[in-house]
Amino acid sequence: MKYKYNFLMISAVVVFGLTGCVANKEPPVIMSEKSAVELRAMQSRKFETPDEKKVFRAIISVMLDLGYAITSMEPKAGTISGNKLAQLRLTASIAASDEKTTTVRANAVVKINPQRLAQPHQVDSPEFYQKRFFEPLSQALFLDAIYEGPKTSPQK
Repeated sequence: MKYKYNFLMISAVVVFGLTGCVANKEPPVIMSEKSAVELRAMQSRKFETPDEKKVFRAIISVMLDLGYAITSMEPKAGTISGNKLAQLRLTASIAASDEKTTTVRANAVVKINPQRLAQPHQVDSPEFYQKRFFEPLSQALFLDAIYEGPKTSPQK
């Protein structure tokens, strides 16, 4: 009887302990009501450079300049994530489009209420992506191209 009681107590502690761990998970993101095509159109831009490494570095610089704390980088996968004021999370991914262009897609999620249990919402404002990410990224890539200087062919 004593062993049965101990087993029941240990089982109860384990079950309640595991239940407590599940409750600490992040709440699910409330997705946009816009279609996937609309979201992809506002979240994606093509840049006239085939150099994915340059675009990757420019995204990191822009995110830092905009006040994001970089939380993860995966150069091989071409993804960068960052948080801003613990309320805004931005993830950018890079993909080669063709021989001359690189596509960047950004996705932002914002917590409307700063409480820990607030459900985050996907940002679906085209102005947000354009003004607060793609325009600064375009400027950074443009300035980077200026600093590189013109490419000249070797003298014969």
